[in-house]
Amino acid sequence: MIDTQGRQLAGLVEDVMYYFGAQGMEEECCGEKISLGEFRALRTALRLDVCTMQDIARSASVTKSGATRIIARLEDKRLAHREQDQKDGRVCCVTLTGEGKSLLSRIEEQLTNKMLKILAAMEPAMRDILLISLNSFLQTAQRQMTGK
Repeated sequence: MIDTQGRQLAGLVEDVMYYFGAQGMEEECCGEKISLGEFRALRTALRLDVCTMQDIARSASVTKSGATRIIARLEDKRLAHREQDQKDGRVCCVTLTGEGKSLLSRIEEQLTNKMLKILAAMEPAMRDILLISLNSFLQTAQRQMTGK
């Protein structure tokens, strides 16, 4: 039973990632002139107090040199910039520019509006079940993956 549920969940997660992640983002993200990797890098840099190139690499599923290329493109577009960490000069930190924050806000608003339309079409009880279940699943996954 759990084996079948595991396969079913893996397929559902993949479908959710397709429809709400990379779909339409191969060339450009949400009609903007950035790639999926660039979008993930912007989102990561905004969410972390100190965002390193390793954080960018992890979030975009690329190597550190791939992360460096992504950030270079974002710098060329004036969406982010790099600076050396004050405590450890070997560490490079990424921060967003005002333009980068504004772009990310517009993209997240578009994604949220897309989600709101879908949620509005669901019965309220099913929305509650979905949110409770996803929160529980993600909390359990985080504990399993981090050992906390």
